[in-house]
Amino acid sequence: MKYLFVLLLFPLQMMAQDCKLKKGIDPISSKPTLSTGFFELPDAKLSVDASNKEIDFFFVVKNPAFKCLDENTAVTVIFEGGKLKAEYKNNGSLNCDGILHITFKNSVYTPSPLQRLVSKKIITIRFHSETGKPLNMDLTPEQQLTFMDLVNCIIKESKPLL
Repeated sequence: MKYLFVLLLFPLQMMAQDCKLKKGIDPISSKPTLSTGFFELPDAKLSVDASNKEIDFFFVVKNPAFKCLDENTAVTVIFEGGKLKAEYKNNGSLNCDGILHITFKNSVYTPSPLQRLVSKKIITIRFHSETGKPLNMDLTPEQQLTFMDLVNCIIKESKPLL
């Protein structure tokens, strides 16, 4: 019976994503870091970076009407079905380069808001600023899966950094 179980799991293991993360060294602390590198979203690029202390979602917004962001900028993530939402606040400072950071603590146990980004498909990422109307980024099914896979990789591979 246990051999049958192993045979059934083998194809799933073959389909599992190969985590190709960029490894580096933090210049200040000299500790190892991981990064997904930038990948494209509608009107933005996103890189997810991990260190021994935090997991950082680093957005660069490309929409010229939404370039100046401050600490009051918020991001609402709308999950598949449209009823479940999560709101995150910019942890970066005021800039007019379209740069926004959302950070989570890197710990032995994955925080539930971070785990939700892996377990539920995101249909829309909405940026809110006090300066104007929100910027909606609707993700394609391919972008949804890429996002989930990359976040899952960074969560798994960031644990040894602790």
